[in-house]
Amino acid sequence: MHTSPISLTIDRADRSARRGFERAVLTGVFNGIFAVNEQLLEALTECARSGSAEFPLDVRLRARVAGLTADERQRAAGCGVFLADANLVDFACWREEALEGKSTRSGELLRAWLPIEASRSLANSVLLVAWHVVHANPALARVLLGMSTAGIGAVRDFGVADLTHIARRHPEWVRPRWADRLDPWTALVGCISGGAGEDSRSLMLRGLKASARDLNWLSAYVELSP
Repeated sequence: MHTSPISLTIDRADRSARRGFERAVLTGVFNGIFAVNEQLLEALTECARSGSAEFPLDVRLRARVAGLTADERQRAAGCGVFLADANLVDFACWREEALEGKSTRSGELLRAWLPIEASRSLANSVLLVAWHVVHANPALARVLLGMSTAGIGAVRDFGVADLTHIARRHPEWVRPRWADRLDPWTALVGCISGGAGEDSRSLMLRGLKASARDLNWLSAYVELSP
């Protein structure tokens, strides 16, 4: 069957439009992740510099985080993966705990590390961007946010009003990602130190390796360092 030049032109234009749309979606995803990472890192730096006894990362990181400059925070924010955590590996628990009024978490593990308004602002940003990434590209959300299938399904069921409700009710549930692990943050802080630091590709690879450890299925596709 002969295809007319007009049909070929339309088909090429359609493919080009789809590629342009996909690029725009990816740009929006990475811009959102960058903005949340920068907000989180600024909050971490302010917390580390304050007299607060509650610091959400390993105490050995406090002095180095307190010394982060704005430029260093910007470089770290560009690591490509979400540096915030809202129990995104198993987000389904939020439906029970926040939306249905049940709570099974230990209060000892959820002490606030930011003033309430700053905490709510960060929680709102984290949840909205996670929601956006899940709707824009669920597969990408698994890689960049470290989300499980159950978590993706739960987020997709929520509306913006639900997320706002969670952020206002339990903002302390939003923490730095890998808060109980020293190695990812030591590597991240170390590779942005000084004027040169690592290039953006190396930094993103480090982020993907750390994210791979959150999900067994992803570990098979990313070569992990010891």
